[in-house]
Amino acid sequence: MRICPALIVLLAATALVTGCSSAGDPSPATTAGREWEPDDALQRADRALDTDENTLIVVDRNAPHVASGMNKTFETAGSKPYRLDITCDSYEVSHLTLVLTRGQTKHTWDLICGAREAQRFNIPTGPAFTATVAPAKPGTTGLIVWRLNTLAPQEVEGCPDAFSNCAAQSTPTTP
Repeated sequence: MRICPALIVLLAATALVTGCSSAGDPSPATTAGREWEPDDALQRADRALDTDENTLIVVDRNAPHVASGMNKTFETAGSKPYRLDITCDSYEVSHLTLVLTRGQTKHTWDLICGAREAQRFNIPTGPAFTATVAPAKPGTTGLIVWRLNTLAPQEVEGCPDAFSNCAAQSTPTTP
C-alpha cells in the first residue's frame, strides 16, 4: 500500500502540533482557546473597577491570587465615606464568596468572576472592617482585584452602608 506524500506531511504536522505539550505538565487555564494571563486579567479587572464616573481617591489597592484568597482589615477614619470596589478574574472559578465584617456585623456576598463591572460596597466612616475571600484550591489561576476609595458624600449611590439592612436586602447573599 502506497501512502501519498500529502498525507505524510499532514500527519507529521499534526504530530508536531499535538506533541509540543508535555503530558506531565498541567495545562494552563483556557477559555475559547485563550490561556489565562495575569497581565491580561489585571487589565480586565482594572476596566471593571474603572466603570464609575465619580471622583474617587484611592486609599489602598491590591490584586492577590484567588488561590491565596484575601483577608484584609481596613481603617475607615476621617470625614468622607469609603467604598470597596472588588472584582475577580479567573477562567477556572465562576464566583468567590466575599465576607465583610465590622464588629459583630457580618454580610456575605457572591463575587462574580469576570463581570464587566466591579461590585461596590459603600462603607461609612467608623471602626475598621475586614474583607475576607476564602482561598480557592491550590494552583487555581485568577486574581481578586480590589480598591478602597474615598468619595464625596453626595456621590454615594445605592445603599449607603454595606453593613446595614438595606445592603442585606438589596445584595444577593450566600448561606
